[in-house]
Amino acid sequence: MCEKFINDADCPRSKLERSKSTLNLIFDYAVDLEYIEYNPARKAKLPKKIQTVKDLEKIQNKYLEQNELKALLSELYSRPNTRRLALLAEFMSLNGCRMGEAIALKKENYKRSERKIDIHGTLDKTVGYSKGVKTTPKTASSFRTVDLSDREIEILDEIIEQNNLSKSVINDYNEMGYIFVSKRGIPLQTNSFNLAIKRANSRLKSPINKNLSSHIFRHTLISYLAENNVPLKAIVDRVGHKDGGKTTTAIYTHVTENMKSSIIDILNKKN
Repeated sequence: MCEKFINDADCPRSKLERSKSTLNLIFDYAVDLEYIEYNPARKAKLPKKIQTVKDLEKIQNKYLEQNELKALLSELYSRPNTRRLALLAEFMSLNGCRMGEAIALKKENYKRSERKIDIHGTLDKTVGYSKGVKTTPKTASSFRTVDLSDREIEILDEIIEQNNLSKSVINDYNEMGYIFVSKRGIPLQTNSFNLAIKRANSRLKSPINKNLSSHIFRHTLISYLAENNVPLKAIVDRVGHKDGGKTTTAIYTHVTENMKSSIIDILNKKN
């Protein structure tokens, strides 16, 4: 009867899941009171979710294809006033960190000789970026040490060199110890960053038809690693998710499913 109630309900998947959870709680309570011997709702199964074309498009819009990433970064790098933003965007697309984690990185977190960086917090901007302080990460799994690629090291070295130069020529430079900062030493602002990448996109010959924000670079790394057969567990360890995370898993599943179609192309080329 519980399963029929769930299957016959004409409502969104999210509401079905909440209804199933409520039924579980109600019958668990009845078992505790010894009104019934077992919880019948526990055996009821939600109908398998069927992905529509619209669902797949939503997933695709959460990350950039490599040609889209290249075009956007190229535009950001082409202008001196957005170079620092380009460095941050490219770093997030390689590292997988969140924007808050990236702008909270301090020089002491960068272990250049070991080719590692400690991602041990996020930036609390509630008092303003110029007084922003590093706080605990989003979750325990977000507290991590990540191996650095050659390009990530180049990016970190360049931005640190730029900061040192700014410090030597700007009298009111605000030395806070952070790496990804403006010319005056203040951590790069999320809203300004998001606005800048949208403006850069509008300048492209073929603008990317996706909702661009700082998070899309993190998701771009997930799709790229999935495309290159990196196991989901290794990906979630790098980006700081305990059990995958809904978006990470959705992107990984979508990309790896798409890769299956390439098998036929490979087999056809063999003949």
